[in-house]
Amino acid sequence: MEKGISFLNLCAVFYVIQLIRCAMISLVVFAVVFLLRKTLLKNRVFLKGALWSLFVPVLFAGKMKFFYENTAGVILFTWWTGIFTRNIWINWLYLCVVFILGVRLVYERRRLKKLIAGMEKRNLNDTTVYVTQMPVTPSTIGVLRPKIIIPALMWQEYDQKELQTILLHEKTHIRLGHLLFYFLWDVLRVLLWVNPLLSIGTKLLREDMEEICDWATMQRSRQKAYSYGQLLLKSMRILQVESKDFNMYAAFAGDTEYRDIRQRVTRISQYKPYKQMSIVTILTVVMLCMVGTITLIQNCSYDRCNENDSMLVYGYDGEAVTFFENSDLLHQMISYDDTYVYVGREEFENFLEKVNASGEVFIVFGGFYKMPGFVGIGYSCCYEPGSAEQVVKIPYEKTPDDWLVALVKML
Repeated sequence: MEKGISFLNLCAVFYVIQLIRCAMISLVVFAVVFLLRKTLLKNRVFLKGALWSLFVPVLFAGKMKFFYENTAGVILFTWWTGIFTRNIWINWLYLCVVFILGVRLVYERRRLKKLIAGMEKRNLNDTTVYVTQMPVTPSTIGVLRPKIIIPALMWQEYDQKELQTILLHEKTHIRLGHLLFYFLWDVLRVLLWVNPLLSIGTKLLREDMEEICDWATMQRSRQKAYSYGQLLLKSMRILQVESKDFNMYAAFAGDTEYRDIRQRVTRISQYKPYKQMSIVTILTVVMLCMVGTITLIQNCSYDRCNENDSMLVYGYDGEAVTFFENSDLLHQMISYDDTYVYVGREEFENFLEKVNASGEVFIVFGGFYKMPGFVGIGYSCCYEPGSAEQVVKIPYEKTPDDWLVALVKML
């Protein structure tokens, strides 16, 4: 029981430390995305949308060597890492908030699913759509089995061509994977909840995805920007009230605020036909860059289990334990294999004399660690002075891994 509690506490500290680091890095990434989408890429619709892929590698950055081996990383991150290590309750508090936000996210999606189940099904261009009596904007719900929702008001007021354009817009969201992006963004916000900018970024992300979808819809339908913009304005006149139940999933008409509608209409007016091959090239480059960045981060991070080549000596006089650590010097005097530890007697005993070692002397070496200074296992042996050999040969046993050590290695 005690071992199980210790393991759970270890897991909490191990993962929360990484999530906090990722959250801090996401602050920098958000600043870069926000700056570029407002300046250099302001009018580059697809490149601006591709910027949001920068957040994907962030979740892999928690174990980078930068936090331990770079001066800036040590200064910025070491002090609060120590706080989380010493105060276990902080880690559980963080995870409790993650759990609450995650439950809330699941609850909202289940509630929407139940609402959709009670809606009337109709057929539009061989596509099943769900018609609601609520005055909400057309939207698409779901990731694995997306469902398109159209308000009854639009079904009554719009002609067949206009309904086809709305349907094409929603199907474009599905085809471009926007529903998956929104879900992954929600997961990111839950895991890195300490970064409030991610919640602000939700609106910006949806704006950029809507702009991409608008352009793709106009391209596929061969519709002019003017008529497409007119359709958007007509939607806003009809849907004067937007249901809160669909607020976060509104797709076609967007926000009801005048400023946002004006901005969207302005972006639609800037539409220019584009070459599909150019977009495919951009997406390919973005995917390669994302995979390359993740691979680079992995190469610059600690493995699940890292061989521990440090070495230390400590003395125990029956009352107190005194550590004598000088790994580089000890490696010159001590070596080991799978069975024995080999100690240069004269040099080692001179070292013990200089550090005033007293009582029994133990040598600790080898094993593994998860991250520097955090969780691991090593081996030890007792050094007994008085040998006549130049190289003292000390046998030791490797403790077989128990279930707890095996689980730690899997983290």
